[in-house]
This record gives sequence, C-alpha cells and structure tokens, in this order.
Amino acid sequence: MFRYIRKRLTNLIVVLFGVTVLSFLLSNISPVDPAEAYARRILKSPAPQKIEEIRLKMGLDLPLYQQYINWIGRCLRGDLGSSLLTKNPVNYDIAQKLPATMQLVAIALFWILISFIPIGIISAVRKNSLFDHLIKGVAILGISIPSFWLGFLFLFIFAVTFPVFKVIDYGNIKSLILPSLVLAIPTASSFVRLFRATVLSNLNKDYVVYAKARGISSNRIVWGHVLKNSLPPIVTLFFQHLGYMLAGSAVVESVFSLKGIGLHLLNAVTARDLPTINGCVLVIAIIFVLCSILADVINMVLNPRITDKEEGLYE
Repeated sequence: MFRYIRKRLTNLIVVLFGVTVLSFLLSNISPVDPAEAYARRILKSPAPQKIEEIRLKMGLDLPLYQQYINWIGRCLRGDLGSSLLTKNPVNYDIAQKLPATMQLVAIALFWILISFIPIGIISAVRKNSLFDHLIKGVAILGISIPSFWLGFLFLFIFAVTFPVFKVIDYGNIKSLILPSLVLAIPTASSFVRLFRATVLSNLNKDYVVYAKARGISSNRIVWGHVLKNSLPPIVTLFFQHLGYMLAGSAVVESVFSLKGIGLHLLNAVTARDLPTINGCVLVIAIIFVLCSILADVINMVLNPRITDKEEGLYE
C-alpha cells in the first residue's frame, strides 16, 4: 500500500509541476502586454518610457524561462507576489476569497451527496419504470443546461418572480443556496447516470445471486453489498469534480456576484494580473491534487483489492 501511495504522490507532483508550467506559459503568451495594461490602469496616457519602467520593475524584460524560475522559487518560499489589481499580497487575497468559494462548494457537495445515491439506487432497482425514465430525462437536462443560464433562470424565478431570495446577498447561508444548487445540478446529474449504471452492473453479479439464495433480503443486498461495491468509481469522480467545481465556480460567482476565488481569478484575467492568475491556478491545482490523493485513500479503504492491482503495475 505504501509503495502505491508513494508512486501516486510522485505522479501527482509531476502533474502539479506541469500545471505550473502551462499556467505560466499560457498567461504570458497573450498579445496584451501586462506592463502596458497595468500602466493604462494607473495612468490615463502613459508614456512609452513609463511603460518600460513598469516592465523592468515587474521583471517582464527577462527571458520567459528566467521569469518562471524566479516565480517558482518565490512560490517555494511561500511568496506568490503582489497583485497588480488590489496591491495586496496574492497570498492575502486568496486567503480572503477562498473561504467563500469553499463554503459554496461544500454546500453544493451536500446537495450532491443527498441526491445521487438514493436517486441512483432507486432508479436502478426500478429499471424502465416511469420514475427511471423521468430521472434519466432530468439528468440529461441537468447535464446539458449551461450553468450561467441556469443561474439566471433561478434568479428570475426565485429572486424576481417569487422573491424568496435576494438578487444580491452576502454573508449568510441563505445567500449560498441558489448558487450552490446551480453548481451542484450538472455534477449530481452526471453522478446519477453513472451510479445507476454501476448499480445495475453490480445487481447482475454472482454475489447478488448467491446472497438471494441465502435468503438475504433485497434491501440488505442493495444497501449493504451493492452500494459498497458501486462506490469506488464514484468516489474518484466525486473528488475530481471537487476540483472542477472550484475551478468552475467563476461562472456561478459572477452570475450571483459572490466574492470568491473564481470571480477573483476572472477579474485577474481581465486585468492581466499575472501574479494573481498564476497564484490562483497554483492553489486550485494543489487542492485538486490533494483531492485526488484523498480519493485514492478512500478507495483503498472501501476496496483493498484496488491497491493490490495497482501495485502489480509497478512491480
């Protein structure tokens, strides 16, 4: 098991390094000059000499590889630089914005957890019933609808037509209900479809026939055996989607005017704030990597045979 974990950590470190390289390269190949964009933001008509001074001060005159080495060296010391947009240290801005996004994602994960497991199991047990067809249709619809359109629809219905919620609200759990639902619906819909298919596959396995032959009740078979064997692929997907929701929260946060890291990253991209862009992407990538490790650990607890198979690949 420890060999498997060590190999996974090594692979994930390589992935994290690749993310930092791609993030740094993609943020620097834009045709918009960050020094000029910053100069025009602080000055009405900056002279070329002033733009050049800012470029030298920001270190943008150095070769791209040297800029990356300097940046990654500061990151290893815990210094992500200073934001060109807010003038604050990037660490400070992320620490201020990340909790709001984590609360949003946590509530979205709560909606997902309480919905896809019971719905997926009932849909699989009642295969081809009216409930099953209805769930499949709703799931396809939930996957297909863009998040921004669903967000505006929810605001129109629940904040304008029926003013249960406010259009703009901050600082309480109620303000996160609508955006968390918008964030949860596409993921929950895909989970229901996958979980239904996994449960159906397990219901046709030999151990289910054997359990029925022993006289074990159907409820105990489904909730005690089939559920446990159906969870491992969902666990991996669940923690992957946690990273996806953190990265994709920008759309939901912009629709509902939530001051989270997603909207902060979106504003940084618009303003060509390179330190903030690279810092936010790095933090999101670290969270994604940690979630992937956690998913592997939970899968090993649920099904130790996964570890044995994976370790065989490294021998």
